[in-house]
Amino acid sequence: MKSSYYMIAVLWLLGCAGIAAAHPLGNFSVNQYSRIEVGESEIKIRQVLDFAEIPTFQEKARIDLDKDGRLSDSELKDYAALITPGYLANLLLSINGIPVELRGGATVAQTEIGEGNLPILKIKWDLKADLPETLARNQVKFDNKNYRDRIGWNEIVVNQIGGVAVFDSTAYGNQVTDELKLFPEESLSAPLSERAVEFSFGAGPTPANAAPLRDRDGTRAAVIQKDRLAELISVPEITPAIAFFGLLLALGLGAIHALSPGHGKAIVGAYLVGSRGTPKHAAFLGLTVTITHTVGVFGLGILTLFASNYIFPETLMPFLSFFSGLIVLYIGLTMFKSRLFSLLGVDSTGHGHSHGSSPHSHHDHSHEHSHGHSGLTHTHDGHTHSHEIPDKITWKNLLALGVSGGLLPCPSALVLMLSAINLNRIGYGLVLTVAFSFGLAGALTVVGLAFLYGGRIFDGAKLSQNRLVKALPVFSAFVISILGAVICYNSIP
Repeated sequence: MKSSYYMIAVLWLLGCAGIAAAHPLGNFSVNQYSRIEVGESEIKIRQVLDFAEIPTFQEKARIDLDKDGRLSDSELKDYAALITPGYLANLLLSINGIPVELRGGATVAQTEIGEGNLPILKIKWDLKADLPETLARNQVKFDNKNYRDRIGWNEIVVNQIGGVAVFDSTAYGNQVTDELKLFPEESLSAPLSERAVEFSFGAGPTPANAAPLRDRDGTRAAVIQKDRLAELISVPEITPAIAFFGLLLALGLGAIHALSPGHGKAIVGAYLVGSRGTPKHAAFLGLTVTITHTVGVFGLGILTLFASNYIFPETLMPFLSFFSGLIVLYIGLTMFKSRLFSLLGVDSTGHGHSHGSSPHSHHDHSHEHSHGHSGLTHTHDGHTHSHEIPDKITWKNLLALGVSGGLLPCPSALVLMLSAINLNRIGYGLVLTVAFSFGLAGALTVVGLAFLYGGRIFDGAKLSQNRLVKALPVFSAFVISILGAVICYNSIP
């Protein structure tokens, strides 16, 4: 039995290519879909509201009134009735400049199982609006002002039915997501943000001087992968064996997550290239990442639970990312200045001298001395010393770099924590989160050690006198500066 558990765990780990969210747009998203159908006597609108795992968790207190931990059909129905008036009030429809009231029809509220057994809430409305007296050519405006401050997919589709022609439309005639069920793979990095539409319509064919209703190009649905980390907390039963292998898997998933793009490997490596680092420094860096990431997950979880009415977690992420980028940029620029001066043979105050073969003097001493080699080490009256400014690793820089590496919590780890609360497995969730953070930091530590020992191999092979190798620390500091600037730029919405 134990060997079978072991094989399952190993296969699970090897089969996991990374951390992916069940919701293709992320666990923070609030997504909306509007399909507007224009007929001869009325306009119909199918409106769909989709909360991902974390927004659903935030709304749970308003839905689960009996506090039994379940979202029953009656509770969902009552919640939909509660939010419908306010939601419809923010759906603005006008025809020929005249506001038109939307009448609520059938309303369906249901949940689906998301990552870590957390629910995903979906509400559908079938709305209608009677057409006022129309003209041969009518102008329609629709604006969805709901959840403007939340990230997510917003899609509007316009259809023509019953002998009516729609033209000059800013929206398309075919849908992309099948009412938020399937999301196109090529659009996940830049989700649709269609919140308003204008179009014209009239009876009969499309006028000759008008643009007919267009269709979108074909799209391919994204493959939705399970979040392996969140699944660790939602196993039916936690036995000692399952808990043990769960910890191993969390460590492995953290390491895999660190090795995926954008998790500081280049920054860690570039920092340690040319620095006089030791394994102790690399270990300290990894420990700092572990602590920072764990505290960040806990902090964001507390924010999600108790302060979501004041600030949304997803709005905090860009600020954390920008601050992290500033730290990296500062370290990079400081190192670039120090290493460049060291390469050129000057100190930070501008003290410079030539290292050619001709005699020269330093300060006020008049004795001549020679440089028997082209490096920065030379002799004064038989005494050898170096003018190379050592680029020492400082604990302050290590701490700052570690904080920047762990400052942005992994959304999967946050889902794990919220799932642990939802399933009343808080202790196990905390342990898995720490294990995941250790795995992430461990991978970064290994990367740091690889760069450290790689640099020693260069020195041992006497390649350090090569001009390109000498310039490598300067280049690595420049890379850190660029990466910090890129992190700051990418964090700007």
